[in-house]
Amino acid sequence: MHFLYQIILVLCCFTLISCESNCHNFDTCGGCIGYAFDRCVWCAAKNHSGRRCQSKSTLPANATWCDEAVYDPEFNKDIVSDENFNTGQDGTKTIQFRPQNIKIKVRPGVPVDFMMSYKPATDYPLDLYYLMDYSKTMQVHATTLMEQGYKIYKELYKLTNNVRLGIGSFIEKPALPYADISVAESYSFKNHLSLTDNMTLFERAINGTPFGSNYDDPEAGFDALMQAMVCIKEIGWRENSRRIIVLSTDSTYHSAGDGKFVGAVLKNDMQCHLDGNIYGDMSLKFDYPSVGQINNIATKNNFKIIFAVEKKVMRDYKALETKIQGSKYVELKTGSKIVDMIKKEYLELVRTITLDAYNIPSVMELNYEPDCSSGACNVEHNKTLNIKGTLTVRSCPENKDVTQSLMIGPLSLNEKLNIEVEIDCECECEKAKNREENSKLCSENGTYQCGVCKCNENRSGDICQCVGNSLDTGDRNKCKAKNDIFPCSMFGTCRCGKCECPKGFSGAYCEFNDNACPSPGGLICAGHGNCSFGRCICEPHWTGEGCKCPENNCMAPYSQEICSGNGDCVCGECKCKPMANNNICSGKFCDDCEELAAKRCKELEEYAYCNYNANKTICDETFNHTDTEVILVNKTEIYSADWYMAKMWCRKYLDDGRILVFKYHYPNSTTTSSLLLIIQNELDMKSHVNLWIAGGSVLGSVLLIGLATVLIWKVLIDMYDRREYQNFIKSSAAAGYNVENAVYSPPIVTYRNPMCESK
Repeated sequence: MHFLYQIILVLCCFTLISCESNCHNFDTCGGCIGYAFDRCVWCAAKNHSGRRCQSKSTLPANATWCDEAVYDPEFNKDIVSDENFNTGQDGTKTIQFRPQNIKIKVRPGVPVDFMMSYKPATDYPLDLYYLMDYSKTMQVHATTLMEQGYKIYKELYKLTNNVRLGIGSFIEKPALPYADISVAESYSFKNHLSLTDNMTLFERAINGTPFGSNYDDPEAGFDALMQAMVCIKEIGWRENSRRIIVLSTDSTYHSAGDGKFVGAVLKNDMQCHLDGNIYGDMSLKFDYPSVGQINNIATKNNFKIIFAVEKKVMRDYKALETKIQGSKYVELKTGSKIVDMIKKEYLELVRTITLDAYNIPSVMELNYEPDCSSGACNVEHNKTLNIKGTLTVRSCPENKDVTQSLMIGPLSLNEKLNIEVEIDCECECEKAKNREENSKLCSENGTYQCGVCKCNENRSGDICQCVGNSLDTGDRNKCKAKNDIFPCSMFGTCRCGKCECPKGFSGAYCEFNDNACPSPGGLICAGHGNCSFGRCICEPHWTGEGCKCPENNCMAPYSQEICSGNGDCVCGECKCKPMANNNICSGKFCDDCEELAAKRCKELEEYAYCNYNANKTICDETFNHTDTEVILVNKTEIYSADWYMAKMWCRKYLDDGRILVFKYHYPNSTTTSSLLLIIQNELDMKSHVNLWIAGGSVLGSVLLIGLATVLIWKVLIDMYDRREYQNFIKSSAAAGYNVENAVYSPPIVTYRNPMCESK
């Protein structure tokens, strides 16, 4: 019984200690101030006894705990460069985003706020390059561009008087099996006119370009796009300008891997290879660029790409919006006003701002207010938009001597805020100039720093007085936590006045069980973190108690709405709310209801159709989503119980009248794919109805019903009249009077001629 009481007492002490601050578990100044979950302070006084690291929140205002000033570093923010807004009209540098450079020194866990401002400059330089597919099928659109060339310049000049236009074209790599240059002209890219404000040259370049052809449907648009972006000098891109490329085509594109069919086996090197003004022989050496390479250059060089393509290839280019930063799909119609399309996209670019951060270290977290990262923030004309940024360091990096740096800036602009962050994980007294090696205070076997000894190899103890693995039982009280009767919480070994904890226990007194952290799903820290000092230290992209909450935006694959617009995102999961009709859409993304089935089917139909026609690998690259499972089944299997979980049926009506049938499901498990698609591998045929038979049947039915109604009405009226007449006769006879009409004259009258009568 006595032993049982001891166990209960130990467990009670363990519970109480677990609720206290963890600051006292650190025995170095750097570890103390680098703890992100509490505001820990360090006492470096020589004559101090007891724990040197304490929580600032537990110290009274007039604390005599430390004889010297404690180490409690505040953050330091220095705005190195903050040039005022400048329109650049007088030839000076244009400035629309400020400040330009900030230096921050901060300890983990302390948020640092900083302000950013954006104001669009009047008449900011605009470079617009038109990249045209010059296959013969695009002649009608090229004619439209010829007709509207000067008007494009004139309308853009109204928005900014600093505009330049250029034009280039593409067809296909000039080799079989894609093209035969002995039959028709073909090339990957040709720069017809570098950026200029001379509209005569622009119109002449459009009119003087011959058309070519190729054998397959996809074109070399990616080859041309890459060369147009990397050939900065040759195209004439200005350093400080809005850079817009309009790629116009009626076909899909070739990407990395397709070049092998013509012998272009080398990976695209993302370098300029123009020979004169044409990407010629080198196009047969280097493969087409990948989507990722296009995105890399577009992001790095701040390009806004507009894919002006026909509707029949919409799904191929619409999918690129999520894969290429700053890109957008616009439908190209025959006879459409190109000038209106370009003007609209330019105004949207100027009147909105989307912030993007580059090179954010994994140990940092960045937030904005307003949040201009997930969605664009509107900017009023001639007004300044102020944005508050908050930077928080979550832990010390492995290399504590390296200054971390990141950049923040608006998309499609060459202006960036550079932030240099020195993470304060080392106290001043720990630096080499302030350390005392082989100090007498450390028995000449250790380095004295920040009031404590860092012992040499094979030495231990507060003053490095112990050698090897020797046990000094005289300091066992130093191994006892407050109110604890057992050294090292009965779990560790007291060696030279310090606890050595076995695997699975941590803390100054081994008081923390590293297997006792929250275990959602039966896994310690949900399998997404490490348990230390009784607390889960979560891996990147996981938060919450027990690291069970993913940093998830609760958006279904291919959707742009949080919880389908019918719920709130709580701990990475959707909490569904009642809709207007008081119905509740359940499911992982609050979309499991008939009201939303049509919308979700519309979002998924292009990806499903791609998987019906092509390989899943190609579709995943096109739509930028690999966390999916796609299963093709026949007409019978799709109705089987194996796919009971996919309750929502979708139908995509194709141009030829056939129907693609598929079902979808979002598994709740985090160990499976986020989207399951079951696609019927046979297209349904649209039923053909004979309109003459259908119309005749309807008309005949209407006439038949009408005639029957008239006949029934006639019979009923006759029966009614007959019954009324009989009743009248009976009532008259019973009354005893003549029922004939006194004024009635019979219709037949007989006349006799006396002259004709016989005598």
